[in-house]
Amino acid sequence: MSDGIKHWKYSRITSIVLIPLTIWFVAFFSKNFGMQFEQVARSLSNPFNSFMMLTFITATIFHLQQGLQVIIEDYVNKRLWINLNIIFCGSLFLVSTISLGKLVFVGAS
Repeated sequence: MSDGIKHWKYSRITSIVLIPLTIWFVAFFSKNFGMQFEQVARSLSNPFNSFMMLTFITATIFHLQQGLQVIIEDYVNKRLWINLNIIFCGSLFLVSTISLGKLVFVGAS
């Protein structure tokens, strides 16, 4: 399978996966809107909520990376920008998962 076909499939798969995850995300934060930080952290400590948030973060950032790569390939076509995109999205994923992990395992302290 060529890289273009893989890229197209990954983009479509993440789009489909993000539909129910985005609905969950909006419902979760609608329910927790206006609550104290500690209450939201406690809500994220629930295994289902933390799993859904991690899945949402992973799918969103992977989808972002794929979309930015298409734009770079279509309009810039420089390997440096593709590498910077990978580094940026990887860093964003790392910071997001560490932050979520801190909330889940350490709590709001």
